[in-house]
Amino acid sequence: MIKVVIVDGFSSGKFLAKELFDAGCLLLHISSSADLHDYYYYGFDYSIYSSLLTHQNLSDTNQDVALFAPDYIIAGAESGLLLCDELNHRFGLPFANDYNHSEARRNKYAMIETITHAGLAAARQTTASEWPAAERWIKSHHGYPVVLKSLASAGSEGVFICHSQAEAEDAFVQIMGSYSKLNAVNQQVLIQEYLEGAEYVVNMVSLMGRPLVTEVVRYTKLRLASGRILYDIDEILDASFEHYQALVSYTRQVIESLGIRNGPSHAEVMLTTSGPKLVEVAARTDGILRPTISARTTGLGQICATVMAITAPTQFLSFTECHPSYQLQNYSYNIGLINRHKGIFHQQDFLSELLTLPSFSLADFYVEEGDAIGVTQDVFSQPGAIYLVHSDAETIRNDYLTIRRLENDGVYLKNV
Repeated sequence: MIKVVIVDGFSSGKFLAKELFDAGCLLLHISSSADLHDYYYYGFDYSIYSSLLTHQNLSDTNQDVALFAPDYIIAGAESGLLLCDELNHRFGLPFANDYNHSEARRNKYAMIETITHAGLAAARQTTASEWPAAERWIKSHHGYPVVLKSLASAGSEGVFICHSQAEAEDAFVQIMGSYSKLNAVNQQVLIQEYLEGAEYVVNMVSLMGRPLVTEVVRYTKLRLASGRILYDIDEILDASFEHYQALVSYTRQVIESLGIRNGPSHAEVMLTTSGPKLVEVAARTDGILRPTISARTTGLGQICATVMAITAPTQFLSFTECHPSYQLQNYSYNIGLINRHKGIFHQQDFLSELLTLPSFSLADFYVEEGDAIGVTQDVFSQPGAIYLVHSDAETIRNDYLTIRRLENDGVYLKNV
């Protein structure tokens, strides 16, 4: 029996863990902190784990992991990446990434510096702990718009696109000294050149340095008046997409330069007029992926490919040779819900409407029936995601517009 430690099996890590369990693996879960945001535990299945631990210090965690004697240690969510690297380094397991680049895979400033030194195109950037220093850099690098970020967040948390000095200073104040949902205090602010272009995701799974492309996705995001960013649509693209090879080739070089040799990688890449430039990359599965949707779109998907790399490595390596790219079986939208009004969450009327849509496939709510929810301000306050799959792209687009209309009407709310 294959023994797998999963550090922070949240987000899409929940589905990765379930697929490993169904494949016959014995699982141990480690929470990287006792103070993780409740958001992560929504839908968490305690029953698939043989034991559940909470990390307090490396000495005790090392002892607990040694008793379990794992074959693999993987991260389920962004918050578990650093501890996962530490444990893999301690136990010397082969399904691991370059420990020397561990910090660069989490710290967004170090990440961009690393790939720049490797000769890859990337945004110009700096860090600052005081606004005057940030302001000087912005003025000396062509001004606005500019992007302000926390150094180690997840999703679009702590990311602001700023079009004026007032917006940038306000964003700086909001980020500096605040705590992220990953329970890390922001002691510096990352200031980056704004990259003009379309944003894409390139998901891969690697084994012994051999990557398999599992999804190329086009992002549509919304910018709020506050400058914060929300996920709107993830649209999976076919390998025949004209910029597919350029995005894939660039991303392969990114993950190689950051030492990602084993397991999943989730890269966000801006396609600018001068070519692809990295937004950020993480050594984990894409948070919005669901195996049932992947089975109907790409036929495999990043989650199941990761399971294959762990449970059937010979088959995985053969698959990378026989399937250098995937072919899209159906079109799909993964839609992030954006709540416009305060109220009490009530799903029945919404689900009834969704079931009438030809492309509706799955609703994944992040809140419970009867919960009070506010206006969506960031990825952590998006109340859920809707998955549309269909053979006709126009049908999906029409169903998406219907969902946004229903949402604007407050279909899943009861007034407070």
